[in-house]
Amino acid sequence: MSPTNTIPPLSPYGIFSGDLFQYKTAPSLVAFESSPGGSGGNGSNNYGDLSPHKCILIGGLSDGLIPTPYAKDLERACHSIGWSLVQPLMSSSGLGFGHGSLNRDTQELSSLLRYLIHHRKAETFA
Repeated sequence: MSPTNTIPPLSPYGIFSGDLFQYKTAPSLVAFESSPGGSGGNGSNNYGDLSPHKCILIGGLSDGLIPTPYAKDLERACHSIGWSLVQPLMSSSGLGFGHGSLNRDTQELSSLLRYLIHHRKAETFA
């Protein structure tokens, strides 16, 4: 098989199913939530199987979604006790690292928490 026809490897950090949603519009910021019962929001205000318990996984430095080798293990552990795993992208994620401030990160995380409370059934956070 030639190098251009090589099959890429399966994601080494696992495959995740859930809901991708925009939690802030300016700038446009998104987060991904995997719920213990599968997809919860289904693009509507129907909470479905959404858990009120949210574990927020924030990558470091230039990370984005699925930032660590243990992300899938953390998801399994969260789901086993009825918690969702939420992975936000922030302005400082990916190539945005080093072009912001802790104040902006704090404001964006506050926006995420407010969104989760009002639109994703959140009551407790870890």
